[in-house]
Amino acid sequence: MRRSMRTVSFLIALGFGLLLAGCSTKAGWQYQPSATSVGTTPVPVTVAVEHFQDQRGTENSRYFWLCAIPLVPYCSASYKRPENANGFLTEAAYNFRPSDDLAQATAAELRQANLFREVFVTDRTADPNAQLSIRGTIINTDWDGTAYTYLVSGYAGLFYILGLPMGNVRGSLSLKLELVDNSNGQVLWTNEITQSYQKTEGLYYNYAEDFGYPEMFRAGITPAIASLQSYVASRPAGSWTYHGEAAPGASQR
Repeated sequence: MRRSMRTVSFLIALGFGLLLAGCSTKAGWQYQPSATSVGTTPVPVTVAVEHFQDQRGTENSRYFWLCAIPLVPYCSASYKRPENANGFLTEAAYNFRPSDDLAQATAAELRQANLFREVFVTDRTADPNAQLSIRGTIINTDWDGTAYTYLVSGYAGLFYILGLPMGNVRGSLSLKLELVDNSNGQVLWTNEITQSYQKTEGLYYNYAEDFGYPEMFRAGITPAIASLQSYVASRPAGSWTYHGEAAPGASQR
């Protein structure tokens, strides 16, 4: 009997040790552009990708502490700005700079697509070194997580060891992209990215996969680049030829 109790205590301690090991780490945004390229002759213009405007909410609510109370079946957290939060399902924090990281990822995808002669990220609005600008607006990067306690509070680690879920996470990403003529501020093209992410996590599956922002962005930017390619291809060749202050959208007026 005493040996069985020691075994149970060991499994509980092991479960909590693994849980705490995950909660002590700090994840971060890591992005690689798509491997595909349009393969066409690039338009002879330079595009500046501006740092994205941030229009997200600011509310971050964390109630994971409720899981320490016996007979509470689950506890949760909800973050509008996950980069400012501490304490997720299996990670302690998330290193993310949305305005910069999303702009850099967009520029990388545009360079990979080979649509334009040159693409760079800028701190300036309507950068004079570029004929066109890509402007992005961040609408949301919501993160929601739920941890399961199975009504046993601190002993939930035993259930995790047995393979039951630790909880689930849900994320969303919403952006608006615009291609702008720098000479007159005319919006030439727009596209909205709306993606979601969900994982059920356990010690043996999907562990430490709290965040899916790179995956969501990649899934959304691929059709956005295809849409931009179609727009570029639909324009008369003269639309992209500059003479002095001529604007790329001049032929539309």
